[in-house]
Amino acid sequence: MVIWIYRILYPVLSLLLAPYYLRRMIRRGGYGRKVSYRIGLWPKLPPKKKGVRRIWIQAVSVGELSSIGKLLENLLANPKVEIVLSGTTSTGLSIAEEKYGSKVLAQGPFPLDWLPFSKLAWSRIRPDMALTVDSELWPEHMRQTKTYGVPFAIINARLSDRSLGRLQFLRFLHGLLLPPHIRILASSEKQQERWTSLGLGSGQVRVTGNLKVDAIPDLPSGGQGKEELLAEFGFSTDSLVIAGISTWPGEEEALLDSVESLRKEGLDARLLLVPRHAERREEISATLTASGFTFNLRTRKRKAEAGTIVYLADTTGELFRLIRVADLAFIGKTLPPNGGGQNPIEPVSLGIPLVIGPAYQNFRETCSELFSQGAALRARDVKEALDMIRKLARNDDLRRSASSAGKAWIAKQGSPTQTTLDILADLLEKT
Repeated sequence: MVIWIYRILYPVLSLLLAPYYLRRMIRRGGYGRKVSYRIGLWPKLPPKKKGVRRIWIQAVSVGELSSIGKLLENLLANPKVEIVLSGTTSTGLSIAEEKYGSKVLAQGPFPLDWLPFSKLAWSRIRPDMALTVDSELWPEHMRQTKTYGVPFAIINARLSDRSLGRLQFLRFLHGLLLPPHIRILASSEKQQERWTSLGLGSGQVRVTGNLKVDAIPDLPSGGQGKEELLAEFGFSTDSLVIAGISTWPGEEEALLDSVESLRKEGLDARLLLVPRHAERREEISATLTASGFTFNLRTRKRKAEAGTIVYLADTTGELFRLIRVADLAFIGKTLPPNGGGQNPIEPVSLGIPLVIGPAYQNFRETCSELFSQGAALRARDVKEALDMIRKLARNDDLRRSASSAGKAWIAKQGSPTQTTLDILADLLEKT
């Protein structure tokens, strides 16, 4: 009965919210490609091969896609598995097509979660298993898994404080949002506790560890390319490089203040800015112009002039390769009014000491462990964030200690990918 209420309300609410989402889509661009997939018109896939299992993976955006990189690599190398990969955001879809388009059976936008569209997509894809990443709960999509009698699991599953609060409030809808056949592969023991607190049985929730630990890209051997990157940014080999990772509005100004202060103290401080949304380039350019610092936009000129103070990496998918020149970094979306935080695992794996603001709710467990290990410093506000950046900038020993602590933390995490693969193989075996 509840599913039919959802099916009736979905198109009504979608129409009401359409103006808001259409504005966002137009502003960010790229949503016109394969738009027919969003109404279920996926291509008719070839018949399944004997002994080969078809897995449909939905990774909403860049972060979710990058977190399952190692898992996808292993699944694609298995001749007994074929992958259908879907996504939601234009940026995530673009990267998925570029990186996996030629390797997967099919790739494109996730269908809108309304019965006609979802049913049509399922009739064309016909997977043996459906997976989502992180915390995606699509009632119609999950109902189709039940209709087709295939397993459904959320991999690298986690609930932010906000998501947990919503699900606790919507307990009367748990039959719709958390159906009995759902399986949760939690990213940590703390996350396991969160999912089971919602009424899921212990057999439905397993701990695999955080897949993002295994998804760290390989670097060129011996750190090759670091000096070349510094030259590309217009930085000196003696410069102290501060990276602003996945920054949000207001955070760029704070980092510019930090660089100005350090330069007045005689340090050759330079700033590498990698904003969370590259389309903010004009807004950030105006801020950089007002600062008086020489700066360069990567999309306009890849190689900056020597002596450049701020390098704006207004591109997508290059974060890990670019930040390896950093001596320390600030994690974005952690200074109010922003909130939630961004993934700290990639810079920690490189041994980059971190400063993190107070609003890191979406990565609470990871950040808490990094604080306790000494791999990151926690700031209570903007002023303290600037003080901590100064502290790290002026103390080589502190940076070395934080770097070692971060690498040691990464080494302790084991192999979440293999654990996940074993569980998925077991679920497939039972169908």
